Amino acid sequence: MTDALPKHLQQSPPADRLAGRAVLVTGAAQGIGRAIARLFAAEGAKLALVDIKAQELEAVANEIGAEAFVCDLADADRIDGLVDAAAARLGHLDGLVNAAGIHSAGSVSEIDAARWRQVMAINLDAPFLLCRAAERHLRPCEGATIVNLSSATGLSPFPNRAAYATSKGALITLGKALAMEFAPTIRVNTICPGLIDTPMTALLPNHNQLQQTLQRYALGRLGRDDEVAQAALFLTSNASSFITGTTLAVDGGRTFH
Repeated sequence: MTDALPKHLQQSPPADRLAGRAVLVTGAAQGIGRAIARLFAAEGAKLALVDIKAQELEAVANEIGAEAFVCDLADADRIDGLVDAAAARLGHLDGLVNAAGIHSAGSVSEIDAARWRQVMAINLDAPFLLCRAAERHLRPCEGATIVNLSSATGLSPFPNRAAYATSKGALITLGKALAMEFAPTIRVNTICPGLIDTPMTALLPNHNQLQQTLQRYALGRLGRDDEVAQAALFLTSNASSFITGTTLAVDGGRTFH
């Protein structure tokens, strides 16, 4: 609960920083994507939310008054139509947040070709295709933005994370390439969260492993999904109007520590 947080960690009240904006957010049914959707709605944005988890997505969309689109982003053939439908439903599209992703652990010898392709399809191919499809809608809009959610693992890989780290590292490079190609009309930036208190964190097998992992974090704790959402808000709002092609680590000091 927010009231239980130290005062300096409590969120500021909404300030309509996204009033008039129309933003597509993927991976919005839970975790970081859901936190971004809630914050963006509170800040005045009209939202189209995408996820494969239909029930959870509908709940979030109903909660914040957003449009819901159930879609498996591994199905590349559906993405152009998805983006066009979202833009039509919202009236226009001037923002995209690619928050959908899957985790993958295992040594190189344990990851077969099918799993490798699945990780790349969700974590890398889908953001590329979504950015490509969104470009034609974003270009006519003043202040258009794209924010991609990578990972601290993409900056500094762990062992036994080859597929995940590769997909997230490539997403960082994709963001820089798109920032150059889409400038000056569309700003493209990337966020690299560290270990965040989300359902994905529950995949860690035990408490001891979590504590060992947190020793790599200068701040010594898990991050919160709303802390990553604040970074996405900054990079989507006019507060970051002179920032593009950047990679922002929201990782409690993990990648320099």
